[in-house]
Amino acid sequence: MSTKRHWLVGTAAALAAALVAGGASAATLVNGSFEEGADPGSFITLGNGSTAITGWTVKGHGVDYIGSYWTAAHGDRSVDLSALNGGTIQQTIDTIVGKTYKVTFWLAGNPDGGQGDKFVATSVSGDQVNSFSFNVGGGNTKQNMGWTQHSYTFKAFDPTATLAFNSQTNTPYGPALDNVSISAVPEPATWAMMIMGFGGVGAAVRASRRKQALAFA
Repeated sequence: MSTKRHWLVGTAAALAAALVAGGASAATLVNGSFEEGADPGSFITLGNGSTAITGWTVKGHGVDYIGSYWTAAHGDRSVDLSALNGGTIQQTIDTIVGKTYKVTFWLAGNPDGGQGDKFVATSVSGDQVNSFSFNVGGGNTKQNMGWTQHSYTFKAFDPTATLAFNSQTNTPYGPALDNVSISAVPEPATWAMMIMGFGGVGAAVRASRRKQALAFA
């Protein structure tokens, strides 16, 4: 590859990185996979106000912080969002007003309560509520939880946002949560600029090739 083509490819990569960075934000979720915090052993029950899971605060009727009791979706730990009744975990993050964010998480259900649906509601600062469910079937066990991935988007209206996961299953056998993450959704204008940028670089590469071909003709 010629020096010029190396430069063009490098320019394209730099342009893409700059545009993606421009559409991102500083939003960072702490301990989304629940691996940090007190060792739960098999599991421990955490009550309202507990901050034993690093980065998160427990609300409502409490949650079970799961260690070796069942197989996590990621790492070794997860959360049953119901202790004896439905509980909540939440975390406040920094956001940029007007930005759209995507929250991704993995959902399963405590198989000890038999088959049936487990329900969870997500919210952003008490608003922008979304509901999700997981059906515990006959094949789901503590070794085969059947984790499934879900996601939702929200628009930031304030410099901070409190993300909450609330069990809607009011039994001791609640929805199981793991591997929560957040990312900024690129604005449409950013995608358009990326496409235009790559298109321009591609045209320059083709022109360079034609010029080289003519030179050797």
